[in-house]
Amino acid sequence: MLILHLESGEVGAAPVKPDWLMTRVVVVLIAIFAPIYFFVLVYVLPFQMAPFENSLYNLLFHYLLVPTVFSATWVLLIYFNRYRLANTVHLMQETTTAVPLRWRVFYGLNAAFVLMFFILPMVTAPLAIIAGLVVAANVFYNAALGRLGENKIAVLFAVVIAIVLCILPFLIMIEFIPNYLDVWSSILSAWTGLGFMVVYGIAQCLVNALSFGAPVHFVYYAAEEYDRGLYGQVYTKTPSNKIRISQAILFLVFVVLYLPPIPTPLGTIPFADMSWLFTGYINWMSLGIVGIMILVRRYFQIESETTLGSTSNIVVVALFLIVEIFFKTDLLIITIVIWLAFFLFAAVIIANYLRASSREIY
Repeated sequence: MLILHLESGEVGAAPVKPDWLMTRVVVVLIAIFAPIYFFVLVYVLPFQMAPFENSLYNLLFHYLLVPTVFSATWVLLIYFNRYRLANTVHLMQETTTAVPLRWRVFYGLNAAFVLMFFILPMVTAPLAIIAGLVVAANVFYNAALGRLGENKIAVLFAVVIAIVLCILPFLIMIEFIPNYLDVWSSILSAWTGLGFMVVYGIAQCLVNALSFGAPVHFVYYAAEEYDRGLYGQVYTKTPSNKIRISQAILFLVFVVLYLPPIPTPLGTIPFADMSWLFTGYINWMSLGIVGIMILVRRYFQIESETTLGSTSNIVVVALFLIVEIFFKTDLLIITIVIWLAFFLFAAVIIANYLRASSREIY
């Protein structure tokens, strides 16, 4: 087995626990995802930023310079806050362990939708300005104190770069935000369209399939505990792969039942268009299953990865239950639910970020 170690300035540093190693991997993946996200975003935008008269300069500005500045802003922020972010991921895992996977997937997707299409594009441009000013101020300060060396050409080059870092983000924001506001309008105007119905329906089918499989996992877990207590070893193994396959089949069945007929260039896909079956029965059955499982676990004081745990976990579960209960098919309620999901996730993340240590933890 390969054991990974982190550098600590000492020989023989303690190995990183698997959960802490996972948090570091998550932070690295976020840092990798940021440039990919901004380059893809700029590529798919229905407009092109053109501050120059030369078409080549405009292409380089739109497809190279803008996503590079946006990406660099977030990568630097992630790097300077890497320890706190890793600790936040660990706290998030502890805080939301009690939240059933059904809700974590469903509301996580909703929160990701709001974050990627509404929040990140609008806050990144002003954030890039702030980051540019901070870096420039640091360069000017060190240049004034003579900390950049005695090579005047190098110092002059650093100062010029600092001036560019002050001006460039302003130019990008002036070009980007007014154009992206039109994209906002397009997204909102398409909110009632077929695309939203399909995406939202698939999310509903996925989380319902996951919740229906949860009691099966629980039954096998109870059987394992019974064997362990009676015989001292486990004879009943959980058929995890079979359960996952069953959930995948159930998901496909739900998709066929939920979605409306979808026109394609090759013809219309004849889905059943029975979303009323979910809003009237299946969603409530799913909620009841999870509620009963929570009560059973609490009653028998089951100590496992699915236990409710601390008071903060119970609060998170209660909030998710409130959101789930008020779910309806009305467009306004759906919109409120999705934005509430985002703010709920944001509040949990911010609370854990404030709790997290900014130092490396082994």
